[in-house]
Amino acid sequence: MPRLPIPRFPAVRIPSFRTGILTAAVLALAGIWAGYALMASSMLETQTQEALANAEATARAYESSTSRTLHDVDTTLRSFAERFADGGLARARRIVDDGLCDTALIHHVSVFGPDGAQLFRSGIIGPPDRLDDDGLLAFHRGEGRGLMKVGTPFAGSATGQPLLRLSRRLEDAAGGFAGVVIANIDPDYLSGFYRQADVGRNGVVTLIGLDRIIRARGSKDGRNAVGLDGSASALWETARRSPTGVFWQDSIADHVRRAYAYRPVEGYPLILVVGVAVKDIDAAVAGFRGQMRIIAALLSISVLLVAALLLVQHRNAERLAEALAVNRDFLARVSHELRTPLNAIIGFSEIIKDRMFGPDAGDRYADYAGDIHASGRHLLTLIDDILDLSRLQAGKFALLMEEVDPVAAAEWAIRIVTPQAEQKSIRLEINRPPAPALVRADERALKQMLLNLLGNALKFTPENGRVLVSVGRGVHGRCIIRVTDNGIGMTAEELRQASIPFGQTSALTTHPGRGTGLGLPIVKSLIEAHGGSLRIDSRPGQGSQITLEFAA
Repeated sequence: MPRLPIPRFPAVRIPSFRTGILTAAVLALAGIWAGYALMASSMLETQTQEALANAEATARAYESSTSRTLHDVDTTLRSFAERFADGGLARARRIVDDGLCDTALIHHVSVFGPDGAQLFRSGIIGPPDRLDDDGLLAFHRGEGRGLMKVGTPFAGSATGQPLLRLSRRLEDAAGGFAGVVIANIDPDYLSGFYRQADVGRNGVVTLIGLDRIIRARGSKDGRNAVGLDGSASALWETARRSPTGVFWQDSIADHVRRAYAYRPVEGYPLILVVGVAVKDIDAAVAGFRGQMRIIAALLSISVLLVAALLLVQHRNAERLAEALAVNRDFLARVSHELRTPLNAIIGFSEIIKDRMFGPDAGDRYADYAGDIHASGRHLLTLIDDILDLSRLQAGKFALLMEEVDPVAAAEWAIRIVTPQAEQKSIRLEINRPPAPALVRADERALKQMLLNLLGNALKFTPENGRVLVSVGRGVHGRCIIRVTDNGIGMTAEELRQASIPFGQTSALTTHPGRGTGLGLPIVKSLIEAHGGSLRIDSRPGQGSQITLEFAA
């Protein structure tokens, strides 16, 4: 029976701790601000509904008051007309003369005959009123026989201020048309009453006729819109669908965005409109939104601080783990490096002590003694390097800072390593700056850095190779020393290992031709102690360039 293939599933990548923390922080911040936006929107919606309910209630109250006011005027005009029919103008005008009409509401009373001539005007001295509205007489002769007409605003001839004409038909004793009686109303009486409405700082109450002309308008800003044509308002389209309701628009009077509640004035061809400004609705919730915004900001800061704390703690834990790993590796490498010459010393000394080759093998014993001496010198050098590196990393390496000629230091180092270079036929060259330039440094440390870099370059450069030392100036007058070779170069991993003590030597295996791996770490610590920096540029098979940049 053939074996079924084992299904392979793609590997699942587990996000890193840092990615997880950042993702959680982003989600928390998104949740905080989404919650803020939701609550702010809900609060604004609630406030809007309350404002509209208040506008509708105000519209009902002011419609009722307006209807009663107009009814009071209508009652006065009807009484005037009845007395006129019974006893003529002399009897009718006694309503005015005896103070039986509301003079606070009615500015003055005018009577016009069938031909439009003024027959009577109460209380005002000045030129007679003009009946410019020819349609007024025609209305009361025909369809308006038993109705009160609320005319459009006009400029009174005596005062020049806008007035509203509320008129009724007059009849003689036989029932024939005898003219009209007019109660002239100051629109500001209604506007002042409307201004008392509690509809916000930018709210407005407007009385508009079915002919689309504004009769009165009350607002806190005192803007006068009496007589304005409101044909462009969205009221008429909305009122066509429903006699009462709400609509939104920018005011035709002051261009403020409002929500308007409207309802018809009972018994009269008028509509009472109450507008609540959007800016007032926003202002009502601005304080709460500001508090919520502060809370959201504080929560956001808390989330960021917690995320930062977790990341710092995680980074510290990683660094501690890396440090422990480096220490373990360092101890393994040090023990390996120290055991190697010690084993040689012990082994060779046991051969000499036990005279394993007999009493006559003096030359061989001398060779072993030389090996013991070389191993001891190597061990001493290794211990000195370890002590130097430890002092550098502990910040206890004393530097004697003085003005040093980097070219002279480089020439000295080249003379020291020349025999080593001649063994491999490697050319040692130096590029000098055009003009002498001193650098503030510890001369012994500078020479130590150059010796370490040249020693490494010679180790990893094949025969007939080339090593170049360049001394120059960088930005801001910084002294720059470069050691360039055309040796074997280093990979990215080897570059990383190069900065670790004993990084070039494994704790288990050795690599022919390589040093202990302390050279570059010591150079790096020394240049950093000078306030400078070390940069390594290397590619496998193309050589390496190590740059020392001193502080200005």
